[in-house]
Amino acid sequence: MILPPCYLLLTAGFLLLTSHFFIGCTPKAVTPVPPQYIEEFSLDEIVSRAGKDIQVLKAIVDIRIEKDNEFYDQINASVLIQRPDSIHMRIYKFGTLVNDFVMKEGYFYILAGKSDIKMKELIKEFFHAVLWWENLENGALFTEGDEYIIKTVNREIHLSKATLLPLKQDLNLRNKVIHVTYNTPMDYAGFWHPSKMELSVDKVNFRVTIDNLLKNPAPGEFDFKIPSKYQGLQLQNQ
Repeated sequence: MILPPCYLLLTAGFLLLTSHFFIGCTPKAVTPVPPQYIEEFSLDEIVSRAGKDIQVLKAIVDIRIEKDNEFYDQINASVLIQRPDSIHMRIYKFGTLVNDFVMKEGYFYILAGKSDIKMKELIKEFFHAVLWWENLENGALFTEGDEYIIKTVNREIHLSKATLLPLKQDLNLRNKVIHVTYNTPMDYAGFWHPSKMELSVDKVNFRVTIDNLLKNPAPGEFDFKIPSKYQGLQLQNQ
């Protein structure tokens, strides 16, 4: 049976329209969003929701360093943070370990590589930037538009009221101000945290991208163990 040309044209047109319809109705990938809140919270409730069950965080990060707004260096790092005040940062370039730093109990230790004042600043401020909810018990909470603002003697933190995630933070430490900005929230196996941070101190910027963030991993036996041959540099009180 030979179909007339007009019938073939109608059939082709119908197939074209239906295929366009189904393609156009294909569901788009949904971008995950952080949990949303509509109720008001007290400062204690914010701190509790942010980190009450966190003792250790491990981050794999890329860090772009800029000085006077010009590119200075690019590094990768493995960072282990343990409450209340310890951080272990291993820094790599092209897959090779070049620095190994530990901050513990008010002392800074260089386990491998050369002393670098920029890295000492980074390791100290990285702790405050990631564990932003630490030491806020005596802070004051304010509401301004769609933000919470928490103020202490030397810190001011802005949070999104909808997500309770940090937006920016200013730290006044040792007669200098450290600015931290946050963006691009990411779900790290159920733990939400901004995946991008910028830390600015003096004329140096650290642009940090968190590739992975693990909540409460078991620290290794030697992660915070300092061999007796290493002399620590006592940190100034913050």
